[in-house]
Amino acid sequence: MIPIPEPDPDPGRETPNEWTTVERPLLQQLAAMGWEYLQGDLDYPQKTFRENFRDVLLYEPLRHAIRKISAAENLDEITIDRAIRELERTDKPGGLERNRELTEKLIKGVSVLRATGGDSPHSRNVTVRFIDFDPAKQDNNSFLAINQFRIDYIGRVGFVIPDVILFVNGIPLVIIECKSPSLAETDDGGFWKPIESGINQLLRYANRRKEVELEEGVEHLFHWNQLMVSSCYYAARVATYGADYKHYVEWKDTTPFSEAEVLAEIGRSGAKLRSQEKLVAGMLRPANLLDILRHFILFQTAEGKLIKLCPRYQQYRAVQKAVVRLTTGKIREQSDKQRDERGGIIWHTQGSGKSITMVQLVRKLRTHPTLCGFKVVVVTDRTSLEQQLQDTAKLTGERARPDKDDLRPGESSSHMVKRILGEDGPDLVFCMVQKNQDREGEAVVLEYEVPVPSPRLIATDGEAGYPGSDYLLEAAENIRPGFADRQAATPNGTTKILRQVIRNEAEYPEVNSSEKILLLIDECHRSHTQGLHANLMRALPNAAKIGFTGTPIMNRDRGNTLNIFDDFIDKYSMKQAEEDEATVKIFYEGRVPLGLVENGSRLDAQVVIRFAEFTAPEQQLIMQKFATERKVMEAPKLIAVKARDMLRHYVRNILPGNCKAQVVAASQEAVVLYQKALSDARDELVREALAVDPALPVLPEEELLRRSEDERTLVAAHKDLQRVKDLQFAAVISKRHNQSADWDQWTDTGKIETNIANFKKPFEDEDNGKSSNLAILCVMKMLLTGFDAPVEQALYLDRRIVEHDLLQAIARVNRKRLLKECGYVVDYIGIARELRSALTDSEEGGEAGPRPPTGIDGVRDEIPRLRDRHLKVLEVFRSRGIAELMPIDPCIDLLEDEKIRAEFLNRLRAFLASLAIVMPRPEAMPFVRDAKILGFIAKVAANLYRDNQLNLEGVDRRMKRLIDEYVSAQGIDPRIAPVAITDINFFDQVNRKKKARARASEMKHALRHQIRLRYDEDPAHYQKLSERLEAIIKQFKDDWIALEEALRKFIEEELAREGKETVPGLDPRLHAPFFGTLKAAIEKEKGAELKSEDPEFKEVIDLTVATVDEIREKIRLVDFWRDPHSRRSLENSVYRSLLRSGKIARNTLAELATRVVEQARNLHRLLVWGNGKHRN
Repeated sequence: MIPIPEPDPDPGRETPNEWTTVERPLLQQLAAMGWEYLQGDLDYPQKTFRENFRDVLLYEPLRHAIRKISAAENLDEITIDRAIRELERTDKPGGLERNRELTEKLIKGVSVLRATGGDSPHSRNVTVRFIDFDPAKQDNNSFLAINQFRIDYIGRVGFVIPDVILFVNGIPLVIIECKSPSLAETDDGGFWKPIESGINQLLRYANRRKEVELEEGVEHLFHWNQLMVSSCYYAARVATYGADYKHYVEWKDTTPFSEAEVLAEIGRSGAKLRSQEKLVAGMLRPANLLDILRHFILFQTAEGKLIKLCPRYQQYRAVQKAVVRLTTGKIREQSDKQRDERGGIIWHTQGSGKSITMVQLVRKLRTHPTLCGFKVVVVTDRTSLEQQLQDTAKLTGERARPDKDDLRPGESSSHMVKRILGEDGPDLVFCMVQKNQDREGEAVVLEYEVPVPSPRLIATDGEAGYPGSDYLLEAAENIRPGFADRQAATPNGTTKILRQVIRNEAEYPEVNSSEKILLLIDECHRSHTQGLHANLMRALPNAAKIGFTGTPIMNRDRGNTLNIFDDFIDKYSMKQAEEDEATVKIFYEGRVPLGLVENGSRLDAQVVIRFAEFTAPEQQLIMQKFATERKVMEAPKLIAVKARDMLRHYVRNILPGNCKAQVVAASQEAVVLYQKALSDARDELVREALAVDPALPVLPEEELLRRSEDERTLVAAHKDLQRVKDLQFAAVISKRHNQSADWDQWTDTGKIETNIANFKKPFEDEDNGKSSNLAILCVMKMLLTGFDAPVEQALYLDRRIVEHDLLQAIARVNRKRLLKECGYVVDYIGIARELRSALTDSEEGGEAGPRPPTGIDGVRDEIPRLRDRHLKVLEVFRSRGIAELMPIDPCIDLLEDEKIRAEFLNRLRAFLASLAIVMPRPEAMPFVRDAKILGFIAKVAANLYRDNQLNLEGVDRRMKRLIDEYVSAQGIDPRIAPVAITDINFFDQVNRKKKARARASEMKHALRHQIRLRYDEDPAHYQKLSERLEAIIKQFKDDWIALEEALRKFIEEELAREGKETVPGLDPRLHAPFFGTLKAAIEKEKGAELKSEDPEFKEVIDLTVATVDEIREKIRLVDFWRDPHSRRSLENSVYRSLLRSGKIARNTLAELATRVVEQARNLHRLLVWGNGKHRN
């Protein structure tokens, strides 16, 4: 090991760069925390414990660690080798599947057969562990940071050099890319540009860049990878293997050390920790990294795809705090408060991974020396929540009880839960709080008949709340328009029966008095402040309790909730989640369709007609009652009007982003009516879209924004007509006694589960079984709590909801999803005041008391951000002397610089993201023209410079369509890829350019792209080609006419070479690439060029043919390249053939054999299917 180079003693002499600003401080902080440092070597693999540069495991440190960890087993070298081979072995085809299998081996170890030792055949099997996770035995592990670690490609020429790789016992667990902060857009303090550049590089190493089809990385480096980090010091982001750009997040906590302690550790007392320093301290401290690997890394299936999860900082912090509370808090007998003090409340806002935190806590408990024996009881108050948590809990790897093995004949569910809770042992048990009610015992039914005075007899004084007003409202409630018989009323009034059932409940029995029970109570703010919780505590009197809530505790409930659960363990608010981009921002929009006002006046008239015998104040009171209660909300005509408006809002704003929505209705009747009304509204919209004026859909976007909302909707529907036709809607309601048969399709449990599953599926997927056209779910109360569907973007509210329920409902739309920039709450009933009150009268208001709510903005609040982002993307050109976007040629020329292209792309994406939020509202109109032109510039630059990132993959679907339509209007089909130089139409495309400079630029970049694309097929040929091209470009640098002529000649020569023999007796496509490689190696050995008349020239031809024939014979096996043994065998065979030829020095044979086999892999299809006949 060597010391990390120290900074120059004179800071003024040291130039700030990636090494001095990012990488060196990173390595120094790692060293301060106990990591050893080794500088990589680009020439000698032995200096990094390897035999060759393709290896990624460091076998010597790994063997040494196995010996230390398994010292008691006294393992021999053969057994250790078997264990290492088992660590490397995997049959899984996909990268993530392979990573999951090997991660499990890292955590659990592998079972192998001893080579020697063991008293019996059974004891011959031994479990070998590769990492010692015991905090007390951390010295058994080695922690090594290597920078500039070279890894060669397998199957082709070249290598990558990640900035820093962290090895635990020789196993690469963490990969870090460092980027200079000077790449950042310093005008606004944003550092996304260098971060994105680092992420892009990590994805390239891992073969995970979606825009690149060819293999470009070193995927074997990621078989055991756990964390991927991109840092520029002032900003740092982390994610797991398989994650996309949007999944990289910041780590903002240094648990278990304070920031002051970390500053002292790195020698920067008194300053503020930077983003990189927090991440390193919080995640990469040796103990923390092993903790994260063992307890917090999870694999989960989402939308039919496997994903890997690493913890967010608030999850890790909450689990650590909970463990401290559980181990240091007083049990009930010790407490002065006469309650268990080992628990508390974890408030993590909806969408931030609360249920995953529960799983991580359980996993942590199971390995803790004093908590591993705890029975963990997960308590919910809703069936849907219980099912969701059970599904998530499978990630713990434990059996979740009760299950089918717990069923007993004739035993009720409540008795089964009691029996399981009474058993000792570290189970994971799920129960609903309602199951802790004792419903046995005799019941007394009390009935009493009371008079209801005629409303006409009530004296009123015009004041709210006058005596008797409740009776009046009840009378009005019982007289439904169209159904009531007004003649049934008598002068003496009517009567009603009050009924009350009083059950003689026995005191709930104690089930288990153990102190080794932990209750994890979901949504603890709801039913657990009531009598149901008392039953639970009588059953388990000495249990520790941790309450989880996704919504803030309302101020009036705070005292009671804290009295039950004790103080907060951890908090993570809606505002924090949005700032961390753990959730998307929610926008509020209030809508009152004109049809509702019209129907409202009709309602007034109906009240006057149907309640003629009532006085005017009485009629007003009845009307107010109806206007605020569900009876009006169930009126079919009103629902039809609202459903029509909802669907059209959905088609304009939500459907273009391939997202879905929920409608929240006032009652089950209203839910069913909404399902039908939405279907009718869809059919109406389709008919209108088919009959739309043909001139309307082709209007420029600026003109369309001046049209009415209905016209804009028709255009949106017309452009996506088949999708609109296919839209489906479903109601989700609970079963009721004596319900209509028509409701069965919406209340059947199996059908509800199917509808929920289909709703969560995307509209489009490569596998049709994983897609669904179910676009909108209509609900009353179901699916408003704990329902996790990232595809949901809009919530249409037509039921009055308040406080916790409202905050939980709106959080349905805040889950992150690719291309989803925000969520929408669309209000049809007027809950703006309730929403503001809920946010203010809660913990979101802060410890200092109520304050204005944060986190819920109107769409218009995005307009200043849109304006700012528009100016910033224009500034890319204006700051470099280009004042106008038109004509575009100066902009296109400027984007030849790769750094400027990256800056332009980042700012353009931000601008289009804001525009997508504001569209299709008229306020977007001033920005649409520039969006089209900027998108057009990006498309042209993408084609010209062969830069796939400029194709704007991942941009909102509406923005992409807007740009594509503009591009098409300029005579370019945006779906057609750039034409290759080998294409017969290549020069036709070039000749469309009006200027020599543009034509030369097109040819120059097309040639460079062709050389990059095919380099690995024939490195010798394409290296020469590249050198010739660059010489021509340099020679005619500023003479565009001469450069154009030279490049045309160059391309024509290259095309003339294609398909024709260049060496007699060799197939130009099959043999020539290998001939070039072997000839170049022999020429290098001789120090002179081989000519066709040289005797050795013919010998190289024969050697080429023999080598190619041998390769073709071996690689015909199915999945040849997937088998490392087969590849090594081929390399050995080629090595021996070259050795026998006597033409190449022995010390270069191994490298040459590897290059030849790598060429063979790149030419696999041609070698297997081509003719390749040697012609004498």
